[in-house]
Amino acid sequence: MKMKPTNSLNPWTLPAVAIFSIVAMDLLGCSAGLAPATRSSVTTSAKPTIAGRVHGGQQPVSGATIQLYAAGTVGIQSAATPLIASTVTTDANGGFNITGDWDCTSNTAAYGTNPELYIVATGGNPGFSGNVNNSALAMMAALGSCSNLTAASFITINEVTTVASVVALTPFMADIAHVGASSLLSTGLANAFITANLLANMGTGTTPGSLPAGVTVPVAAINTLANIVAACVNSNGTGSSCTGLFNAATPSGGTAPANTIAAMLNINSNPGNNVVPLLVLSSTQPPFQPALNTPPNDWTVALNFTGGGLSAPTGIAMDATGDAWVANAGGNSVTELSSNGTLLTGASGYSGSDNILGAQGIAVDKSGNVWLADTLLSSIVELNMSKGAIQSSASYTSGGISGPIGIAIDSQNNVWVANFAGASVTELNSAGTSLGSSPLTAGGTLQAPYGIAIDSGGNAWVTDNAASDVVEFSNNQSLLSGSGNTDSAILAPEGIAIDANGRAWIAYQGTNSASYFFNGLNATVATPYTGGGLSMPAAVAVDGQGTVWVANSQTAGSISKLVYSQSAPVSPSTGYGVLNSPSAIAVDASGSVWTANAGDNSISEFVGIAAPATMPLAANVGP
Repeated sequence: MKMKPTNSLNPWTLPAVAIFSIVAMDLLGCSAGLAPATRSSVTTSAKPTIAGRVHGGQQPVSGATIQLYAAGTVGIQSAATPLIASTVTTDANGGFNITGDWDCTSNTAAYGTNPELYIVATGGNPGFSGNVNNSALAMMAALGSCSNLTAASFITINEVTTVASVVALTPFMADIAHVGASSLLSTGLANAFITANLLANMGTGTTPGSLPAGVTVPVAAINTLANIVAACVNSNGTGSSCTGLFNAATPSGGTAPANTIAAMLNINSNPGNNVVPLLVLSSTQPPFQPALNTPPNDWTVALNFTGGGLSAPTGIAMDATGDAWVANAGGNSVTELSSNGTLLTGASGYSGSDNILGAQGIAVDKSGNVWLADTLLSSIVELNMSKGAIQSSASYTSGGISGPIGIAIDSQNNVWVANFAGASVTELNSAGTSLGSSPLTAGGTLQAPYGIAIDSGGNAWVTDNAASDVVEFSNNQSLLSGSGNTDSAILAPEGIAIDANGRAWIAYQGTNSASYFFNGLNATVATPYTGGGLSMPAAVAVDGQGTVWVANSQTAGSISKLVYSQSAPVSPSTGYGVLNSPSAIAVDASGSVWTANAGDNSISEFVGIAAPATMPLAANVGP
């Protein structure tokens, strides 16, 4: 099927390179437009003329101001650098051309050698008589690295590209002019731009973008959010369509947004708020279809991944490049997904020469090697990595390893293992040799160790599923706190994670709760968190700001959000999302929350709802 821009530009008024852009889009059909974002190196310093259009719904926006930005590099939400030196505005058809009066290659001190680019349209007339300017109109498109932008690029800026871009960039974004990350999180920022281009095609302005096999995007949800934004975009900016949007997008005690980008940023930051009032704002003739007819559970946008050997996935861990590593308890394998969902371990996953059988826990060390807890074979499997590819695997059984479930790695690349069947904990070095007095039994009090996590001092925290308490060992294996670490409510604890303040967060299914201990030697126990979707909580992860994310493993499962300063969960009563028995959870460096869904053999990525976390976890723990 051939597609042309809804309002084609007059070719006789455009430079030759712009004519080429439009013709190329016509010839290539729906696949034409901006190439998917990739991490690559700049190979040219040319400043090509690039063409595009701005549409509100299906109507052109004339007189909108265009600015191209390079993302900031000095910290989260740091100032972006405007790249267009002179004013560029859209014509009567919503078209624009950016000539050689821009540069993303010379000012390396401001934005690096190959910056991430995004483009913004503000103001303009969306079709009202009298040339009315809508000052509340703000839309954008996340383009990706500078090297992606060529003379053949055609850019559409509309509500769909705005939703996709804001959702993916929320963790790095304060407003239109502040999108950025430090060098430590530059890979996470680059991956966020890649994700935006999965959610929408920035050339055609439609959802989804170009997807790898096995990846699905919530098209109806994205279109519905675009329709909600469109009601304000396609107005004079002062009526009920905009005031209703801004009121519904204002969090409790927060500041009301002043434009449509800010409104979308608030919605993705608070996806459980005002679901029905926001849906009502969708116009009676919504421009983007298919769309939702009934209120969703929340406004989270989640990618879903299948295939690649995913079978009863029960463990998930992120590496430094943003790849997700998944332990398949049912498939006797491990699956590696790139940040865009590409299956990197083949159609059946990696089986490690038949030495994986029933893997559950999984972790990545500082060197990028991947470690699995194989429950059925009572072994620990190491996948040796080089340049992102598995080179070999090895299996270790020393130190009393028996029915291991939980696994965690410290900054010295020492591997700590919770032996569910062995009523003990084992510590291995990077060569797979047991250390110290392994196996550790906490004076014989351990009964069924399940989850394990390492704090900033290199101390190991262990949940005891049978004894319904938590045990802590120092980094030299001394017992810091034995049995009895309980708030009298903990029952059958499973997952555990440590925040930056040393609080150990525990998920326990017996009372559908989550709780925390403040420190190890003299544990202070908080009142358990309940509600917020907590139901059969199985796994816990902490993001870069200390916010806690919990996987609720019931059949109609969800994720819950907990904040230490608040006594009740932030998430709505049903949690976020609708999942099938999520059994593991992780936060990546792009601020997305990933779950391993054992019930339907899938992985979900909730895009841009958390604070970016440095990966792998082993890089953040230990002396």
